[in-house]
Amino acid sequence: MSVNLVCTGCGAPLQMDDENQRGYVTGSAFLREQPLCQRCYRLIHYGQFSPGNVTEEEYRSSVMRSLSRPSLVLYVVDLFDLAGSLVRGLAGTLRGNEVWVIGNKVDLLARELSRERLSNWLVREARRNGLEATRVVLLSARSEEGLDGLWRELLAHSRGRQVVTVGMANVGKSSLLNRLLAKSGQLDGQALTTSPYPGTTLSGMSVKLGGSGMVLADTPGLLGKYRLQDRVCRNSLKWIIPEERVRPRIYQLQPDQSLFLGGLARLDFIAGQPQPFVIYAANQLTVHRTKLDRADELYRRQLGLILNPPCSDCDASLRELRPKNVSFEDGKPVDLVVPGLGWIRLSGRRVKLRIHLPSGIEVSVRPALGGRFGNADKKVSRGQSRAR
Repeated sequence: MSVNLVCTGCGAPLQMDDENQRGYVTGSAFLREQPLCQRCYRLIHYGQFSPGNVTEEEYRSSVMRSLSRPSLVLYVVDLFDLAGSLVRGLAGTLRGNEVWVIGNKVDLLARELSRERLSNWLVREARRNGLEATRVVLLSARSEEGLDGLWRELLAHSRGRQVVTVGMANVGKSSLLNRLLAKSGQLDGQALTTSPYPGTTLSGMSVKLGGSGMVLADTPGLLGKYRLQDRVCRNSLKWIIPEERVRPRIYQLQPDQSLFLGGLARLDFIAGQPQPFVIYAANQLTVHRTKLDRADELYRRQLGLILNPPCSDCDASLRELRPKNVSFEDGKPVDLVVPGLGWIRLSGRRVKLRIHLPSGIEVSVRPALGGRFGNADKKVSRGQSRAR
């Protein structure tokens, strides 16, 4: 027996046939005015999360259904993980619609970071990925920074069009939509289900705002294979997802030293003058420095202990790091970006490095997001800074 309704939390079509399939609901729950599937109910009330993987085909079909008529698209990205939160090949699907790029989680970045510089960076990255954004908005759905401005812009420019949010899983689309519903006064008792885990929203859903005539629509988040937060187990997510403003950790390294970021990434300093390396990753993630000739042994002995994550529940492929040589001549500071984990800022001095990452995770290079090294960069991190 199937019912022609969807869960008001995650958007999955409701059904009462199979408890192990998405959208399962009991008869009593189905009779409620705002029914929740069993999965959402358990997540909201008991913190029990059951992952629901949306395939790329399902994702694109959902987005295309939502864009069946001209729309204003809010392409939500994670400012802390921009490289990992851009959906590959989505630009063609969005063609013919006005696109705004929404940089969420601005509260994780340094307060002194120029908002103009951030906006210009987002515009360039959008164009590099085939998107011509007519507007860029920086905000935090969690702290509500920038939210009032976005709401005013939507009221002024939506012109009766539906507003559709798109993006990768865990970039904050549903949280943003809940905040906008609250601004409109339409959030009455039931909100879209949100959680720190990727894959919470399973299907498209929409809400009509009576006073403004605006329709807000959410789409499921796409889980990828190219960022670490999609590949660690849900218990390990707590170590790599930032929960507060990220504090840069600075290490003054000598050649023949290595840095581990948990057990998910390793940076070897092969050659160059002694120089600072600045780590931007979740504050709770352990960064460990050691001598290069001891790094392999340390990895074997301490993986899952000091070097955590990955843990024993994570995908086995994460416990085999593959090396790649990179080198830079004297120039401007750059960031080495690891999707789903963070980045390492280099000083701009000549350097030869080797970076070790799990198969399928590719490091990328960009101009340093934070600009030049400031006074704070002269300090050496007091964390695990002693070489062992």
